[in-house]
Amino acid sequence: MSGVYCAELSDGLSQEECLGALFDALKSDIPQDKLREMMEAVYLREDISSTYVGNGLAVPHGRVDDLGGTYIVFGVSKGGVDWPSEESKANIVALIGIDKSEVSKYLSILQKISRWKKQNAALFESCNFNAIRESVRASIRI
Repeated sequence: MSGVYCAELSDGLSQEECLGALFDALKSDIPQDKLREMMEAVYLREDISSTYVGNGLAVPHGRVDDLGGTYIVFGVSKGGVDWPSEESKANIVALIGIDKSEVSKYLSILQKISRWKKQNAALFESCNFNAIRESVRASIRI
């Protein structure tokens, strides 16, 4: 199973609360043991280096053995999430979970998100959840 999801985030969330909300969006689609592995991989990656890429976008990601699919959750926060500090506010957070064996697919997804971001700069300014959700559904395929 695979999927692309969108979640509207409350203002004032911490980075950890934001990630918790995005992981919650996957609870019904990923076995709990694999979801825990994905969470560990994402937090480990964040500990090594922030996944904030600039201009309001963070792309936390975790690669897991035998995940059984590819998952992307786009979280949208009008007020932004401190990622990891006030100097780096993420209005859109794209959480990626993918199988460790899918390296080329993983790189392709990162390219799609980067291209989508460049083509939809106005959405980052407006943070209109419905517009972002429709744009993601039309543009990001896995």
